[in-house]
Amino acid sequence: MTSHTLHGGRRAMAGTEFGHAIGLSRALSGLPLAPLLGGYGELLAAQQAVGLRHLGALLVPPGGRLRVLDGIFAVTGPGRRRHVGTGVLRALRREQAEPAAARLLERLAGIQEADPAALRRILLYQLTHLLHHHPQGHLPATATGFGIDPVEAAALVHAAARRARLDDGQRAAAEALRDDLLEHRIRSSARRAALLPPADGDPPLAALLAGLTARTAAADAEPAMARRHEEQGDLERARVHDEEALALAGDCPRAVRGLVRGHRPDPGDPGPLESARVPGGVELRWPVGEFGDTRWRVVRLTRGEPAGAPLGEVAGRPAGGVLVDRGAGTGVEVRHVALPLRADGAVDGPALIGAPLSVAPAVTELRVGDGDGWIEASWTPPAGAARCEVTLTGPGGRAPAPPLPPAARAGLRETVRARGLTPGRYELAVRARYAPTGRTDRGVLSAAVTAAVTVHVWPAPVRTLTATARAAGGVDFHRTGGDGGRVRLVEWPGEAPAEGTELTAAELPPPLDWAGRDWTGGATVGGNTAGPGTAGGDTAGRDSSGPGTAGRRPSGPVSIGAPPPGSPTTVAAVAVLGERALAGPCVLVEAPLPVTGLALRRTAPDLVQVTFDWPGAAGTVTATVTQDGRRTDFAVARSVFLREGLQLPVTPAALSVEAHAAPRSARSVLAAPAADARAELPADVAIAYELVPGPRRGLRRGPPVLRVTVRAPGGGPGPDLPGFLLVARGDGGRNPRRPGGPAGGPAVCRVTGAELAAAAAATGTGTGTVERPIDTTAAPGRPYALRGFLLGGAAASVRLEEPPLLSLVVR
Repeated sequence: MTSHTLHGGRRAMAGTEFGHAIGLSRALSGLPLAPLLGGYGELLAAQQAVGLRHLGALLVPPGGRLRVLDGIFAVTGPGRRRHVGTGVLRALRREQAEPAAARLLERLAGIQEADPAALRRILLYQLTHLLHHHPQGHLPATATGFGIDPVEAAALVHAAARRARLDDGQRAAAEALRDDLLEHRIRSSARRAALLPPADGDPPLAALLAGLTARTAAADAEPAMARRHEEQGDLERARVHDEEALALAGDCPRAVRGLVRGHRPDPGDPGPLESARVPGGVELRWPVGEFGDTRWRVVRLTRGEPAGAPLGEVAGRPAGGVLVDRGAGTGVEVRHVALPLRADGAVDGPALIGAPLSVAPAVTELRVGDGDGWIEASWTPPAGAARCEVTLTGPGGRAPAPPLPPAARAGLRETVRARGLTPGRYELAVRARYAPTGRTDRGVLSAAVTAAVTVHVWPAPVRTLTATARAAGGVDFHRTGGDGGRVRLVEWPGEAPAEGTELTAAELPPPLDWAGRDWTGGATVGGNTAGPGTAGGDTAGRDSSGPGTAGRRPSGPVSIGAPPPGSPTTVAAVAVLGERALAGPCVLVEAPLPVTGLALRRTAPDLVQVTFDWPGAAGTVTATVTQDGRRTDFAVARSVFLREGLQLPVTPAALSVEAHAAPRSARSVLAAPAADARAELPADVAIAYELVPGPRRGLRRGPPVLRVTVRAPGGGPGPDLPGFLLVARGDGGRNPRRPGGPAGGPAVCRVTGAELAAAAAATGTGTGTVERPIDTTAAPGRPYALRGFLLGGAAASVRLEEPPLLSLVVR
């Protein structure tokens, strides 16, 4: 082993011990805490675009190794190493085929040319970061894996372990520190420096921080002096000290706020810096020609922030005297200050100060509508607004008496409705209020979005509508309310709107053509007012007009109508005034088709069969029986009538039957048809006959005797009774056939109607009997069959009761 190797080995080993300098020449006392390079963020982005973990990977050929402790060397073999300086970097750039890598090498050459120690400092900073974030960063093999020559791997790992670890916030502060200093952002630099650990092992950083501390102290003194002059009323000297503070620290918030406090523009003059809210931010404008090509730093002040809060700096550079601040928060009041800069980035010259501006987007899509004593407004609130405030001004500039209710939210829109308003013109204004988080004030209001709306005069609503059937047919309609306008009777094509629904006259169906035109009042008919086109007459009828009207006649104006027969009609009252209308109550009216073909027939003394033609589509027909001074209703459904007919229980007395279609609904008012169907049936008069054996004459009986009995309810059948005729028929058979009619055989006995009436009247009970012997000489040969018939008078209305058939055969 040569002495050079031994000597170098001892120095390398010495560098691995804590507290010793690093490198063969002990060039480093510790690894750097910050790269201290302006534009390091852009350099890091370019490096990552190429895909490099650290910049040293770009400086050695494939298979080569890198040394960084005594300088930057590319080791290409045993005893072969090359110092990487500016010339080598540019030579590598010319050999690089990838454009992005070539541009990065050119940039590294410029860094090395400006400061020979800068590139090695950046490399050491990046390698330290990689070792700190590697799970085996404490092993030399890890450094070797990053391309470090094994000769320096152990020393580098030990030095990295000794250097303080930086978290994400500290690392961001370390990498941006130099940029702030170059831009004269001394306050920001001081905040970043406060985040870093002690710079004992990094002399360049320690020297930089010492100078930063001195400059910060000098910058602190100027705003304090400016404040004293401001309190003494000397605004000019206060401005000079604030500008001096900005020359030392271009981002001094107290100095900027001092300039704003002392700013005294002419009333209404926005000054050379104009600001206006635009979609997505605030647009700033100032004349280009007046200030030439001056560079500017534009900062933003926000009302409510602490005096020492960092300034919000507007990103970008003005283009054509226009700059858009897209970082202004929503719902705050901001003020912009443009600071002129020298070539080195220091503030130089008086600042341009803009007027205060509320960054408060207004509501959109404001829509208003009016109704009967109300106004409704709806809008879309802007994002970020805490709430929206509505102001309503009525006629004469006065606010309406009822306070506005809170706005209701439905989806993306808000709605508010003011009620109880008198007619007139109103002005409505909607503003969005913003209350940023953490603020104690009421926040900022947006500009008002206004709309004018007129509350019109509406008709008085119709309170009640009733209908009463008329005896002569049709109905009387009575109403209450609806004064001051017209009342129209209509039939809605679908479901009727609820009472009080506000409508336009154009929405209304045409008036009922059978109930007159619009109802505005007119002549008095029967104590009530009849509408135009109506006729007076008796308003009494079979049916009431609905609940609460039975037994009395409704009061108020009346309109007479004759509904078309055959279907129910829902009649609605609508109050109309000009182009506005209010839906009112409804009443259901039915005018059934008349019953025709009504006929009656007794099938038994206590049963009558009723027949008629069913009236159209009626569901039920009511038959009313009047007998012995009493009225009894019988209802029959269509299906039962068609299947079984209609038989009604009665007494033998005379009766009458009326039939009419029943209403389909229990709520209906039934308009009487033009004429009810009516039929009468006299009392049940029955004539019975029987054969009584003749008197015995020795061993033989005489000819049989005919006994005819008449029975009539109510004491007498009356004089108009039919006569009775007994007819015989014999055909020579064992069972002769009965006579088919009065002419079906010879008459063997006859009783006149007068005889029967006299017999019934003689008893005083309506029942009498007449007996006559049979004329056997006129009868055919035995056996023969007998049968009785009623002839003349009211034969069709008298019931004939016949005895058993076998009793009428004579053998």
